[in-house]
Amino acid sequence: MPKVSVVMAACNGASHIAGQLESIRRQTLKPYDLWVSDDGSSDETLRIVSAFAETAPFPVRIWVNTESGGLCESILSLALLCEGQFIALCSQDGEWHPEKLEQCVAMLQDQDALLCTHTTTLLDSRSRYAGYLPQGIAARQSFAPLSLSPWGEFVGPSLVFRREMLSWLDFRDRGPDPFVAGARLRHDRWIYFLAHGLGHVVTLPRPLMGHRQSMATPRGLLARMTMARSIPTHSGVIAGLELRQEAAKHRADLMASLGRQGRRGPLAHRARAAADYWQRLQDVCALRMSLYLAPSFAERRAAFNRLLALGVYTKATGQGLRGGTLALDALLGLMKVSDAAAAGTPKPGSTIAMHRDRAGRRLRDHA
Repeated sequence: MPKVSVVMAACNGASHIAGQLESIRRQTLKPYDLWVSDDGSSDETLRIVSAFAETAPFPVRIWVNTESGGLCESILSLALLCEGQFIALCSQDGEWHPEKLEQCVAMLQDQDALLCTHTTTLLDSRSRYAGYLPQGIAARQSFAPLSLSPWGEFVGPSLVFRREMLSWLDFRDRGPDPFVAGARLRHDRWIYFLAHGLGHVVTLPRPLMGHRQSMATPRGLLARMTMARSIPTHSGVIAGLELRQEAAKHRADLMASLGRQGRRGPLAHRARAAADYWQRLQDVCALRMSLYLAPSFAERRAAFNRLLALGVYTKATGQGLRGGTLALDALLGLMKVSDAAAAGTPKPGSTIAMHRDRAGRRLRDHA
C-alpha cells in the first residue's frame, strides 16, 4: 500500500480545523502520517489537533514552530521530514472528499507522474457551497515535462506529489517570485516548478476538496483568479518582464546545476532540457524588454519584427505568454499607445541594441 504523508500548516484555525481533520480521517486510503506545524496559534488550534491525535488511526506529529519563517518555509521544512512516498498538502480550513488521496495517488502511479492536482469546490464560512474553481482543468490528463505554462500554479492544498523531487534541489535556493516584487517563490509555485520541468503533471477534473480562502490574502491564487484583472500599462508590463526575467535566469541556473551534479539518466537529461527552456524564456523577456525600452520607433520595430520572426507569439503557452500578448506588445510596446508612456520611459540608449541582439542570437540558437 502506498505511503502518503499529509502536511498541514496551522495558525489560529480553530474555526474550521476540526472539519478538515475529520475529512482526513475519512479517507479511503488512510494517510501514513499527518504532520501539523503550528505557527504560534493563540486560539484553540493546538488543543483541537492534540485531541484529534489521540483517536486518529494514523500517527499525528505536531511541530510547534518557534521561528518566523512564514507559511511557505513551514510547509517545505515539514515536507522534508515526512517519511511517506507521496505528500499531500492540506489547509487548516478545507474539507476533503473521502477518495481524494486514493484517486490522486492512483493517478500518480498509473502515469508515473510527479504531481497530481484536481478541481475544487469553494466553501463559505459556514461550509456551504460557494462556487467552483476549475484551475484550468478540463479532463483527466497527463502533461509531459515543460508542456504546461512556465508561470502556472495550482491551489496549494490540491497538490499531491512524490516526495523524492524535494531532494533534488534545496528549497532555500528557490529564488524570486515572478509576480510579487521582493518576495521569495511560494511553496506551491516551487512544487509546480519542479514537477513542470522534471516530470509529468497529471490532472483530475473531479472536485476532490472544498477550498476556503480569505480575500484578505491578496497573494493567494484564488484571490487573483476571482479579482478583475487591471488594465496593463507600459510601466506595468516592464515591471512584470523584469520580475520574470530575473526568475527565469534563476531557474535556468538551478536546472543547469542539477544537470551538472554528476547524475545520469532521465533526471539529468530533463534538468538540462529545463535549463535550456528557462534560458530561452529569459531571452524572450529580454527581447520584449528591448521592445518596450527602445527610445526610437525604428529600434522598437526591429525588436518587434525579431519577436515575430522567432515565432514567440505563435508558441504562447511555451513562452509563458497569455493570449493577447501580440496585440499588447504591438500597442504598448511598438506604438506606445498608453497614457503611462506619455509621462516618459527609461532610455538606456545603445544598450537596447546590445540586449536585443544578444537575446535574438540565443533564441535563434535554441530554435
